[in-house]
Amino acid sequence: MRKILLLLLASIWVVLVFYFSSQPPDVSGRQSRVVYMILKRLDGVLDFTQTEWYRNLRSFLEKWWFPEKKPSGEDLVRKSAHFGLYFIMGIFSFFLSYSYIRKYVFSVLMGISLPTLIAVLDEYNQSFHGRGSSLYDVIIDMNGAMFGMALAFLVRIVVELSVKNSKGGIV
Repeated sequence: MRKILLLLLASIWVVLVFYFSSQPPDVSGRQSRVVYMILKRLDGVLDFTQTEWYRNLRSFLEKWWFPEKKPSGEDLVRKSAHFGLYFIMGIFSFFLSYSYIRKYVFSVLMGISLPTLIAVLDEYNQSFHGRGSSLYDVIIDMNGAMFGMALAFLVRIVVELSVKNSKGGIV
């Protein structure tokens, strides 16, 4: 049952990714503007953009994701969405492959390669909807998948060690 649920969740997530990439440029722009405005209002209450942590994170992301230009806030929101979507896909891909094969090396490779393949196809799909494709976006997507897969891998190891430890096994 767990395998089917994971397969269903991963499939729904892939459909969601392709839904977003199939949006025309004006719809995609409106979606990111709405998220940006929500974050601006949230910042008005929490004032998080004035923290050193935020400034350091923004500077890091600007250098990493936009090596050739100074991005706007909406640009950062759009690239963060890429990273986040593929972060979750990396988690799903790792756990899905581990549930079937039970091999860490295979699951780590699937946690990175499957989302990266989908990212390439996603960028290609955008070209049919009046949007450009970008190698930078694929790299951001792949990085999101790697971080998601790494988190899933660590969670799996911790759970496995906890179960062994609770059963009296040697850690």
